[in-house]
Amino acid sequence: MNTLTKRLWKCISYCFPFRKKKPNDNAVEEIEIKQESLEKQPIEANSERETSYEVNSERETTIEANSERETSYEVNSERETTIEANSERETSYEVNSERETTVEANSEIETSNEVNSERETTVEAKRKRETTTKAHRKRKAANKSKSTRKTAKKPNVSPERDKLYCDECVSRQKRCFKDQVKTSIAKKKVFWTDFKRSNDFERGLLSRGWVKKIAPTFNAGPKKTVFRDPTYGHKIISRYDIQPNLILTRQRIELHLLKEDQITNHFCRVHATSKSGLCKVLRQWCLSCDANPHTFFPRCYMFSKINEKQAFIDDFTMTAACGILKWVLRTNGKSLQDEVIPSRKEKEEKTAICMSDAKINNHGPARIVPEDIIVTALVACQFHLYDLTHEDEDDIICAGIVDRKHFISDYYQVMHHGAHIQNSDKYVDYCHQLLCKLRRVNPQLDIDGEKNIWISKPRNLSRGRGIRCRNDLKDICSLGREWVVEKYIERPLLVYGTKFDLRQHFLITDWYPLTIWFYKHSFLRFSSQPFTLESLDTATHVCNYAIQKKLKNAPNRHPNLPEENMWHSDEFKEYLCTIGKEQVWDSIIIPGMKKALIHTMKATRENVKYRKNSFDLFGSDFLFGENFQPWLLEIQYKPGITKDTSVMWKIVPPMVEDMLRVVIDYKDDPNCNVGGFELIYKQANYTGNVSRSAPNTRTDARHPGLGSYFTS
Repeated sequence: MNTLTKRLWKCISYCFPFRKKKPNDNAVEEIEIKQESLEKQPIEANSERETSYEVNSERETTIEANSERETSYEVNSERETTIEANSERETSYEVNSERETTVEANSEIETSNEVNSERETTVEAKRKRETTTKAHRKRKAANKSKSTRKTAKKPNVSPERDKLYCDECVSRQKRCFKDQVKTSIAKKKVFWTDFKRSNDFERGLLSRGWVKKIAPTFNAGPKKTVFRDPTYGHKIISRYDIQPNLILTRQRIELHLLKEDQITNHFCRVHATSKSGLCKVLRQWCLSCDANPHTFFPRCYMFSKINEKQAFIDDFTMTAACGILKWVLRTNGKSLQDEVIPSRKEKEEKTAICMSDAKINNHGPARIVPEDIIVTALVACQFHLYDLTHEDEDDIICAGIVDRKHFISDYYQVMHHGAHIQNSDKYVDYCHQLLCKLRRVNPQLDIDGEKNIWISKPRNLSRGRGIRCRNDLKDICSLGREWVVEKYIERPLLVYGTKFDLRQHFLITDWYPLTIWFYKHSFLRFSSQPFTLESLDTATHVCNYAIQKKLKNAPNRHPNLPEENMWHSDEFKEYLCTIGKEQVWDSIIIPGMKKALIHTMKATRENVKYRKNSFDLFGSDFLFGENFQPWLLEIQYKPGITKDTSVMWKIVPPMVEDMLRVVIDYKDDPNCNVGGFELIYKQANYTGNVSRSAPNTRTDARHPGLGSYFTS
């Protein structure tokens, strides 16, 4: 009897039971035993077995056993009949294709198993279920282990650790690491850090043979000090007070707690790293040297000082006067670079265009402002020019020249509400000549623009928080003592119509002599919105990545701009090549940034609390004018070097490695490779005596060279 016949027989027996009375357990067992014997023996043996049972029936003593056996004989006879039927069916199935019979048999078996699952008592079914259950459990366990491997955090150990099982290997590893710790302590190569993401620093130091002290503080005692093997994870608890030789931290450290030979990335009293401090140190420094900070740093005022607000009002009014002269040139089709005066017809067309624009911008008919505003602006700028070209200010009579309130009101009508100035074409030549003279002595004339926009910054906040652009004098003067106001660059260099700034890193390894290292790679941060002066929205004018990453890029931006609003400096140089300005990077941008950083650090040095064996990384933010001239905006102390974007992944790891080369390798070998850092300044005439005298505290609240030409 083949397998197919067995399955068919089982199916029929389950679907059409012949037993009228449910037999007890013993009878079921006997039926199963006899069923197996019947399947193995031919049909003729059943008759002999029937005779043997009749002979042995007299030995059975109980009536119940006889009845059970008779029932079993009836079942056997019925099953014999079923077997004959199965053989006939087998013949019919052999005629048909084997595939069709297999499908039908399987479907019948599945149906019978669902209906009569409780009746499955055969050994074959039990084995199949057990096998299936075990296989399912194995698959489930395997899937669970795979998912655990995907989600579980990878241990910071080497794959070689999995190959070492014996205790001798583990003890050998511990001995080797213990010897390494002793050697590093003897060579003064122990470091401590509280950086949460210091993998780049740790990787570079460990490759140089340093070991990391794991402790809550850098000066923790032996009970709290642990050394861990970075390869195999073995830990060694120190029994002695081991102080680190290199301390990397983002927190302030009390310098008196450090030993002289301990190296740390910390300086005290670097005033230039705050918004008000940068303004203060540059203003003090320009009084004692020949350099002019207004060639690289926009005008800035601290409202915490008593006379600063009045100085700002004077500067605001003078900038408005220069803006009126620029408006006259622009309206009549002339610029400072253009010496050709347009014809009368062209001037009339230009005037008509400006008048139509004024109607659109002011939501109504344009107002005509008298030409007296141009005369007032010319007189004020003439006195300002005289002030800038003559050091003696006592001979200037400037009080009571102009009514400031009336002048500012007319200025707002022209610049904010689109009004037109009467007979402005008569003053084109006068405005052009005077602005050309002012341009020679005022390096910030080109970046001022016409709108008189200023940017207000909180003194003690970072990452662009609280920064706003303002162009209303009353609104700006309402700010409190905790604000700094800086002139906004209204004509910046744009990339595909979008504003950007540049973050430049530099390293200081000593203040006496002053030693500055300039990193050759930098990155650009773009605004998410196209540039316009019609709106003073922060999303358009503030390029800090901490702000822009929370905003959605404008749909009308140029497609060549990056989605993550960041470029590597190499990408910017490629852009300069596409516009035919590849030479400005090496001839204007880089020299201008180096000059600004050197002058700023010279001005800052007088206030720094000096300590040998200290260093730190700084980040400077630059904005560029239309002529590619860099302007220093801020200096960040301990700038963030989190690898949030693909550009930061390219810059940060090599920069950290190069910084370790300068700080550690350069001390032992001055000829070593320092990577991307360039030594741009080292004080040459340093004699070794550090001046600790108090810095010059003389201040001048007014903008240098700016007289008070207006009265309230």
